[in-house]
This record gives sequence, structure tokens and C-alpha cells, in this order.
Amino acid sequence: MSVAFIVNPTSGKGITTFNRFKQKLTISYRSYITGYQGHATKIVKYLVKEEKVTLVIVVGGDGTIHEVLNGLDDEKMTLGVIKNGSGNDFSRYFKTFQDPKEIEHFMRQPKRTSVDMLKVKHGSFNRCMINNGGIGFDAFVCEYVNQSKAKKHLNKLRLGKLVYPLFVCRAFKVFKPFSVTVTIDGEVTLYERVWFITVSNQPYFGGGMNIAPKAKATDRLLDITIVHGLDAKGVFKLFWQVYRGTHEKSPYVSQCQVHDMTVKLAERVVCHSDGETYYMNGHFPIHYSVSPQKLKLAETCQNK
Repeated sequence: MSVAFIVNPTSGKGITTFNRFKQKLTISYRSYITGYQGHATKIVKYLVKEEKVTLVIVVGGDGTIHEVLNGLDDEKMTLGVIKNGSGNDFSRYFKTFQDPKEIEHFMRQPKRTSVDMLKVKHGSFNRCMINNGGIGFDAFVCEYVNQSKAKKHLNKLRLGKLVYPLFVCRAFKVFKPFSVTVTIDGEVTLYERVWFITVSNQPYFGGGMNIAPKAKATDRLLDITIVHGLDAKGVFKLFWQVYRGTHEKSPYVSQCQVHDMTVKLAERVVCHSDGETYYMNGHFPIHYSVSPQKLKLAETCQNK
């Protein structure tokens, strides 16, 4: 079995974390440092095609993991993660390598677990996700976070978990709710004054907010959350309920578990996949689905 590390130097203290691990490793490995957005995807595609690597270990946060997933088209490859980022919603649900000895143990006795991946399609646009995807306010906040210099500084101070809450307050001042048509199991529903739609594979988003308490990455289901019909003050209060996981009883929160969902937008709205943002419009429907048991995780990273 061959192993490769993909290190994001701008995610937390990526280089420092990797150096701490490699000083104690006795196995042979390759290492790659990302240099720009999308680089991790290109690296993984190269590793699959040219190097025949069977274990890829990401040293980074949710964004780097997301890029790697979208380069993994070989089901023989296994993913491992060393936590290092700001939101780290992946590591709140999936286990990560905490010590170099765990990696060496896996190399001697490889055991894997298979988990679901989510897929989003909009025209020719296709993307895979491991944590969650979203439309609206949560993606709007992610865009603020990704563009901010504060994220980098807070990561260096190991205060990355504060990034999302800080920008939630700023986003409330400028975000405008939208209307959307949702089709689930053939039933079409129009939602107005929608703040956000979240499609979850595991419970957490936004750096620890328990948006989908029932979500499991092995149940072959999408966990849908739609927040609608509130003013800004109401959504602000709801966010703090989400941190405690008590929002499910709110009349302004619609939740369900389904195999797939189609969304039709009436206007251009910001969206995200695992916190990585992009814009979609009403020219094509947005389709969310599940790829059951698609991803293989090193056993250390299995569902808690």
C-alpha cells in the first residue's frame, strides 16, 4: 500500500501539523503542498492515474477535503484526514488521525468503512460533497468567510471556530430571502421568504451548528432543512437554537429525509458544497442525490 499526504499550507497551521507528524513516521510516503484553489483536485487525479496511490491523507479543513473528494474517481483509493482548518465540520462527525502511530497501524492492518457521498447537479455543473450543501444564507456567510482575511488570522490563533458566527451577524444586514420551488418524491412545494436550504450527510455545518441531528452518513438519505417565513430577527434567534439542536420544533423549519430533491430557483442565488461557494440561477433545476457507500474512509476516520 502506498500513501500520499496533501497539505494545505493556508489551512490552520498545515505545514506545522504535517511536520509534527512526519518526524515520527517510519513509513515511506509522498507529500504534496497545495498552491491554489482546486489544486488538491488536480493532485488526486494525478495520484490515481500515474502513481497508483491507495491511501490519501488530507492535512487541511473541510475545503481541502472537498477538493480531494472531487478528484477521487477510483473506488480503490482510501481517504484519511488530519484535522487542520477553521470550520472542521468533517472532524465533528468522522474520526481523524490524531497520531502518526495510527497511520502506521492502518498501513499494517488496513481496515476501511464505506460512507455515502452527496451529489449536486445544475446543468453541466457536477459536484460531490461529504458534509453538506446549501442554498442561500448559509452559503452567503461561507462566501464572506472565504473572502475574509480574518479567517486566516483566526486560524493562526486557533480560533477558527469563531469565524462563522462572526460573519453571520454581518450577513444579516445585506442578505435578501428568496422564493424557491422544491420537488420531493413527485410532490411540488413553493416556499417563499426562504433564508436557506441545507442538504446534509451528517449533522453539522457552519463550524459546529447541529442543523440536522438525525443525519447519518451511512443511511443512504439526504437530510433536508428549509428555513423560511421569518424576518431577520427571527432567523438570528433561530441560529442560536440550531447550535443547541432545538430548532426542529420551529414552525419556520421544514425537515425531511429523502433519496433525492430537485430545486428550481426564481433568481440567481449563492450556493455551497462543503463550504465552497458558487452561484446558480433558474435556467436549470438543481438536483441533489446520494451516492450510497461511495467513499472509503480509513477505519480511524469512521463514523463515531
